[in-house]
Amino acid sequence: MPTTLHRRRVLIVDDNRDGADAMGLLVEQLGHQVHVTYSGAQALGVASVFRPDVLLVDLVMPDMDGCRLATEIRKTSGFAKTKIVAITGHKDPENAALAMKAGFDTLLVKPATLDQIKSVVSDVAIDAVGHSSMRPRERGSFDGPGRLPIEKARRIRSERLSKALTQSESEAAICGGITGFQEEYLGRRSEQIRAHFVDDLLVVRVTGTLTHAEQQLGNSASPKNGRDLIKQVRKQLLEMGRPMLESLVHEVAGVKALSMHHDISTVTGEEVILFSLVDAPRFGS
Repeated sequence: MPTTLHRRRVLIVDDNRDGADAMGLLVEQLGHQVHVTYSGAQALGVASVFRPDVLLVDLVMPDMDGCRLATEIRKTSGFAKTKIVAITGHKDPENAALAMKAGFDTLLVKPATLDQIKSVVSDVAIDAVGHSSMRPRERGSFDGPGRLPIEKARRIRSERLSKALTQSESEAAICGGITGFQEEYLGRRSEQIRAHFVDDLLVVRVTGTLTHAEQQLGNSASPKNGRDLIKQVRKQLLEMGRPMLESLVHEVAGVKALSMHHDISTVTGEEVILFSLVDAPRFGS
């Protein structure tokens, strides 16, 4: 298993949820940091925040196919040399040629073997501080704000002529509000919470959330069953607090949340909550 120093950030994009989750589990077991999303369009926003070293992308998806996604990713600042791998069930040369033209680096035919996945993910140079040598880290890599109690955020906003928080204050207020949610519903707080607005998306990353019992489940003889159980329990907890979380997002950002997607890594202990918003927030200066 790779050491933390050589851990890659891997984004898996596939509308087949079972297939995407299964591949996510495989990549996690190799020791890498994984995020799974089931939509090509959604993956664009997630990638700008998650800053993956490698993308594993299904070619056939309903909202935005893999070729279009790869083309858009290549046009995004900082992703010109990011490794993008096509995953497809079609073996014909024409399909491969279209993928290469769209900007993919290589192509794997389903079902990809563990050795193939290990090879394409590991074949990305990581420098001495754990960054991919293919591109610099940018603001979207979650170096940002701390936690701003929601009461203080309300006071700051009330004292301003614009009645609006800055983006960094808004992100810190989201972190502060989720800390309150954790203390109320879980009886504890996580080690670190980071939030980032990207256009009409809000991505929240939480580390240090797994209990000892959950860690044991993730390392059990049936890790997929343990992972599924952990995700199910976490999703139920979030659904209990969903009205409060959506109200928090609305108050802080001034826009409503359309949907909330949740994922958790049982290897790294990182939890991701992704909110799709009705519009991009307008922040103060």
